[in-house]
Amino acid sequence: MNQADARLKWNRRYEDKLAEAPAPEPNPLALRFLEHVRGGWMLDAACGLGTGIAAAIDRVERAIGVDLSETALLAARRYWGEHPRIQWIQADVSRLVWPPDTFALVCAFGFTDWVFLRQARRMVRPGGLFLYQGFSQRQLEVKPGLDPAWTSTPESVAALFPGWRVLAAEESGEPPYRVSFAGLRPADDLQERA
Repeated sequence: MNQADARLKWNRRYEDKLAEAPAPEPNPLALRFLEHVRGGWMLDAACGLGTGIAAAIDRVERAIGVDLSETALLAARRYWGEHPRIQWIQADVSRLVWPPDTFALVCAFGFTDWVFLRQARRMVRPGGLFLYQGFSQRQLEVKPGLDPAWTSTPESVAALFPGWRVLAAEESGEPPYRVSFAGLRPADDLQERA
């Protein structure tokens, strides 16, 4: 699917939800691991209404929410107002380039883009946290039309973060089947910058 079609698809999904949508609830995975977030910047990738930001805004200096859907970002701006520490960017987050070690926290909730996931490791600063939730490969059992490229396993995500402290790499036991991952980059990590 090209970027214009993807943007249209996500705009339609958010338009359908926005009429009755309450303010975004903090993502539960982020809430579980907030004690590992101490200042710095955060990236909420494919942020939608900002559930990662809702969980962590009080623990970071600046939050950047990126989403392909301008409809989602309009709603997020409505919910958050002109918050002085939040910046919203309408873009395909997997095409953005961030300097190494930029973020204390990177969240990817409901977003399995393997290009982005492979890049995330270099975006997180030493001592920083990466959080991910996305469809498990088991979700294909209950939703056969799901693109397999949008699925993962705990092992496939953990393999992208060698040498990191894995705080969680788990799969839900009932539908919708999801993988949750939380990884902490070692504070003394001087990983390759390439």
